[in-house]
Amino acid sequence: MSSLENGLKILTHFSKERPVLRVGEVCRELDIPKSSVSRLLKTLSEFGLVEREAGDAGYVLGVEALALADCFVAARSLLSMVNTSIDDLISEFQFVGYVAVLSGADIIILRAKSGSYPLRLVHAVGRRMPALPTALGVTLLARQADDQILATLAGSLDSEETRENAMARIEETRRTGVFNLYDGMRSGVSAVGAAVCDPARHENISFSISYPSDAVDEQLLKRMRARVREEALRIGKSVGDPFWSDPARATETL
Repeated sequence: MSSLENGLKILTHFSKERPVLRVGEVCRELDIPKSSVSRLLKTLSEFGLVEREAGDAGYVLGVEALALADCFVAARSLLSMVNTSIDDLISEFQFVGYVAVLSGADIIILRAKSGSYPLRLVHAVGRRMPALPTALGVTLLARQADDQILATLAGSLDSEETRENAMARIEETRRTGVFNLYDGMRSGVSAVGAAVCDPARHENISFSISYPSDAVDEQLLKRMRARVREEALRIGKSVGDPFWSDPARATETL
């Protein structure tokens, strides 16, 4: 076995339950001579991957190991995963994909990407717009409690009918996990979206596919809804989203 393989094996023996490794332990468990273990730990230390613990009791992971872990987390951040999903959806359906976050009663577009199918209006990154008339906004609002939603949208819900329509959208989203908005902010343009949450980072992000209403038949729309939901389910389960981690979500149908 090469020195590289032995060095990597040493690193894999660190864990939350075992944050400190001692030379003797490594020798016994990996069946490597003490001189080799000492040399490997010295090399790992020089590269910042391990450090001597105070009092010379053993070795702990070093700052460079933390940097690598940070790279791992960043590559699997909620936004990174959503961006990957929206790329896949655009590649599959060739419509426009959006990613957004909620800001009060508005959404802010974080990403907009066009497919090959032309759309008359593509909202620019950074644009702020009312949440309720968008699939992106409805799916994010659905993550809030009813009283919080009503307080957030107090200035927008100017009648009982408007309030009932808004809450009906919210309930539909909570039931299926996705929301399909027909002829939303612009006549002739519809969208299907979903939201995901990373509870550890307190992040909520929505993504959607926008398409010309007359370009999608019922069969294609069903496929799009299923694929958007599939991507949200996959992301949600990987980050521990309480909504998508519910075992019932895996068997629900739209």
